[in-house]
Amino acid sequence: MHNLGSLNRVWVVGSVRGKASLLEKIFNKIIKKILPLDRLVFTGNLIGSNLYEKNYSARTIDLALQFRAHFISNKFSNAIDIVFLRGYFEELLEKSIELHMSPNPLELVNWMYSKGLDQILKSYNIPSNLLDNAARSGAGALSRASMEIREAIKNNSGHSEYLASLKRLAYNQEKTLLFVSAGISKDRPIETQGDELWWGGGFSNLDDPYFDILRLVRGFDPNKKGLAAGKYGVTLDGGEESICAALFQSDGKLLETIQA
Repeated sequence: MHNLGSLNRVWVVGSVRGKASLLEKIFNKIIKKILPLDRLVFTGNLIGSNLYEKNYSARTIDLALQFRAHFISNKFSNAIDIVFLRGYFEELLEKSIELHMSPNPLELVNWMYSKGLDQILKSYNIPSNLLDNAARSGAGALSRASMEIREAIKNNSGHSEYLASLKRLAYNQEKTLLFVSAGISKDRPIETQGDELWWGGGFSNLDDPYFDILRLVRGFDPNKKGLAAGKYGVTLDGGEESICAALFQSDGKLLETIQA
């Protein structure tokens, strides 16, 4: 979990899913509006599958890391003012490196491909059928395939570090704001949340409170209902063809939304 400290304003970027050109437009808009003490939250799913354009998942990580460097370049900011959350698709990519330990790798590969892992691998210049062929060939082939994926990620500067830095959720010091990737179990406290944070669940009613949180924000809707806001909850999911970002005050007030 990541504590953003006491803050006045925080920018939140919804799911991107490999749409690099749109992410660049979002960044160009935010850059013009940043104030020195602002915070920044990426809600996961920088990488992923989409129908909008050729998948540039690897490129979106490059852009996010460049924007991170720009964001903390002023004397008022530092690295803890920005957080990357673990999303659905980051979880898929990391699981692809561990398939040699799975008791049913072919079934898992088929499921992961159906969720868009093949598009993510293509963005790293990895043949989309690599894991499928390896899963049919045994544990040794899977180990070699996992190593190939690991090396492809490592060869992109900062990408391994990005995956290692991912947080489960983020909040401000006063815990008036809570940021997750896709879902939350509303009957459980922050400290005991599980993988529903990135797989989804418990976020269907945006007018339903979560403990004393004033504003609960997620970036990805597994049910594909898109951008939405209620009394307590906000979903910043632009769907297949857009990306959404928003600016919030510490009291939960939504100050501005940006879409590309």
